[in-house]
Amino acid sequence: MARDVKVTLEWKGPYEDVADITGRAGIYMIIAGKKGSDGKWDTSTYELLDIGQSGEAVERLASHDRENCWRQNKPEGSTLLFKFAAMPSKDYDETDRRIVECCLRTHHRPLPCGTECNQGYNRNDSVGITNTGRRAPLREKYSCRPE
Repeated sequence: MARDVKVTLEWKGPYEDVADITGRAGIYMIIAGKKGSDGKWDTSTYELLDIGQSGEAVERLASHDRENCWRQNKPEGSTLLFKFAAMPSKDYDETDRRIVECCLRTHHRPLPCGTECNQGYNRNDSVGITNTGRRAPLREKYSCRPE
C-alpha cells in the first residue's frame, strides 16, 4: 500500500561528536565543513557526504559501516559533522523514515557514501519534506512522487 508522508524536519547541529545528538529516531546527514574566521561553521564550505535514517541515531552513527567512506571523501582540512532531525517513533515508523531518506538522497545523488536511491526515486510512496532549523546544505523543501 502506497503511503503519502508529509514531514517537517527540524535540523539540529552541526555536531562534531555523535554523542551530542539528542533524539533517537530520525534522519541524519553527514557533512564536511570548515570554520570561518569568526570561529563558527561556515555553511558555504559544507559538502554533503551521506544521508541516512535510524531508529537509534546515536548508536547507528557511533559504529556506522560507511564511516571510512566519510573520512575518505571529506576534503582536506575539513571536519566531519553530523546533523539530525527527529522523526519520533510515536509518529513515524521505519518505512516512513526510509521514504524520506530516499527522497533526500535522490535530490542529492549521487552521494559519495551509500547507494540507496542513487538511481532516482524508486518508491511507490509520495513524500513532502519541509526542512527547518539548521538545514544547510539542504534546501527548504523537497517532494518525491512515484514515476
